[in-house]
Amino acid sequence: MFLAAVLAGGAVVIAQDLRPQTTSFQHVTAAAGASSPTAAAGATVMLWADVTPRPHIHVYAPGAKDFAPPKIVVTPHSLLTVGKPIFPTGTLTALPGVSARVPVYSKTFRITQPVTLAAKAPRGGAVIIAATLSYQACDDAVCYPPASLPLFWRIGVN
Repeated sequence: MFLAAVLAGGAVVIAQDLRPQTTSFQHVTAAAGASSPTAAAGATVMLWADVTPRPHIHVYAPGAKDFAPPKIVVTPHSLLTVGKPIFPTGTLTALPGVSARVPVYSKTFRITQPVTLAAKAPRGGAVIIAATLSYQACDDAVCYPPASLPLFWRIGVN
């Protein structure tokens, strides 16, 4: 089974099973994966997105005041309960025009998103999970408008 979404500029995101998917939009790439391709009804699965800023780009981390840190918003689904996402600690960095050091990601970082399958999830089926990754990217001179890109996962129910 394939899922595809067309992004602005014609980029296509394709996910097959749980093979990591990579997509490019604006100033980052993101690869999505999961702790397991299958899970029992009622089980928790850890979804993840590895986000990689392009060279000379940083993304604001949670705790950066007056900037938009990354977030994952999972599309509501009757067979899922979504937990609180887990972010790594950003690196405190002095940036031009900012008086305080600000937490940022300038290298690949992983956002982990726990989800729990409903007890009523049909065995032998699959749950397709869609989400949006939002972030704000900057270089040493310019902060770009907040941007987002789609993420998809397929979890088989066993």
